[in-house]
Amino acid sequence: MVYTLLSKRKLLWFVQNKKVEDWTDPRFPTVQGIVRRGLKVEALIQFILQQGASKNLNLMEWDKLWTINKKIIDPVCARHTAVLKDQRVIFTLTNGPEKSFVRILPRHKKFEGAGKKATTFTNRIWLDYADASAISNGEEVTLMDWGNAIIKEIKMESGIITELIGELHLEGSVKATKLKITWLPDIDELVPLSLVEFDYLISKKKLEEDDDFLDNLNPCTRKETPAIGDSNMRNLKRGEIIQLERKGYFRCDAPFVRSSKPVVLFAIPDGRQQVSLN
Repeated sequence: MVYTLLSKRKLLWFVQNKKVEDWTDPRFPTVQGIVRRGLKVEALIQFILQQGASKNLNLMEWDKLWTINKKIIDPVCARHTAVLKDQRVIFTLTNGPEKSFVRILPRHKKFEGAGKKATTFTNRIWLDYADASAISNGEEVTLMDWGNAIIKEIKMESGIITELIGELHLEGSVKATKLKITWLPDIDELVPLSLVEFDYLISKKKLEEDDDFLDNLNPCTRKETPAIGDSNMRNLKRGEIIQLERKGYFRCDAPFVRSSKPVVLFAIPDGRQQVSLN
């Protein structure tokens, strides 16, 4: 596999020098490691069968394996919502519900087996800063699972957006809007998250016989981003795979215990995204 060490002696160096947690670390090419990262065993079996038997040494791409995996998890994994904790903006809806209310929605619109989730609707909602910065004053946008809203004012301080003010326009056409935006209600029940991304342990695609792997270590292989998620994520179980709308697929490595301790979600590659943590 590209960018991958398979020598147990070399992998042991990473364990002994605490560059990884242990042999089950999601960056390791062990079965336990890649399963912990979110790979289904079914995808691994399909991948092996597709390779067929050969006496030749082939350098294989991880993308192919993760693409097979995506086709298995996407039709059945539940959908949830998150915004980045340190990069979010409040959106005040002047004609929003004075008293918050809850709707029960499917966790996956096309797969009943994923169950239901409770979504709270309020007149103050959180948006990702990246979405807020892409919105123009007067623009009509779609709030996913709710309907359209029109931006009436963008408040700024020192060039940074501090608040959006707008009004719901639920009779508006979702097909006519350019931006389809995820959001979270401004309520106390939101769940703290830690979104963890991984990169390859080495920076060279293929090590030659005379290459020293220590000269080709990737300086940054793990990145954690604090986020907040919808209240339903309190019920996630360890090992459960979900999709965060517009953010990708994740596997729950540490479920909810208390509000002061974040739920740990490992990002699952989908075979298309190029991750660079540097």
